[in-house]
Amino acid sequence: MPLPKTLREIYLRSTDFTHGCQGKDKKLAAFYKVWSYDYDFSVAIDPAFRREMKTMVSLTVRPGDTAINIGCGTGIGTFYAAEIAEKVIGIDLSADMVRKLKKKIRRRKVVNIEIIIGKFPKALPLHLRCNSIISSFAVVHFRPEDRKKVYRQMGDLLLSGGRLGLFSARGEVASSFETKAEVLRNLASAGFANIQIQDVFDIYRIVTAETQ
Repeated sequence: MPLPKTLREIYLRSTDFTHGCQGKDKKLAAFYKVWSYDYDFSVAIDPAFRREMKTMVSLTVRPGDTAINIGCGTGIGTFYAAEIAEKVIGIDLSADMVRKLKKKIRRRKVVNIEIIIGKFPKALPLHLRCNSIISSFAVVHFRPEDRKKVYRQMGDLLLSGGRLGLFSARGEVASSFETKAEVLRNLASAGFANIQIQDVFDIYRIVTAETQ
């Protein structure tokens, strides 16, 4: 059973302290170095988190895809995508979070996942293109004024007719995230079309969009 609405909202508002980490790679790496120890436990407290992330992945990734997971973390969304796509490439700034993911990959013997440690999009291969991109709670770590650029960079990676899926929280609840109006404005300015927004379970938001 998901956490009560009030507890989820309190938890989400507590993340507003991450304003101080936005756009600051060293601070983000230090933050996730600490959080990597209990990240999986902390998100498992609310089953709605995994369920709605899986919904986002299923709306975005298709069989035969090369998919990229931006901010792959410990791999929750990455493994969901790997069940569908031909290949999944995960990228994350945090070596500590990725270390957890690599252990899971070895333990589960998954062969269609490739992991890159580094900053998006700089650490990705220059000519990489994909059919779908998923990202969960990662755009929030970029400064608000940089998010249009980040979405354009995502669009540049997608092939024609490519799909973008985002799972995050609502800026109407916690100010570090984008509001619905900001999501629409930022994605449209980056050239995305067919933008769909679903608000799910009080604090969460699923966004899907396509390249033209």
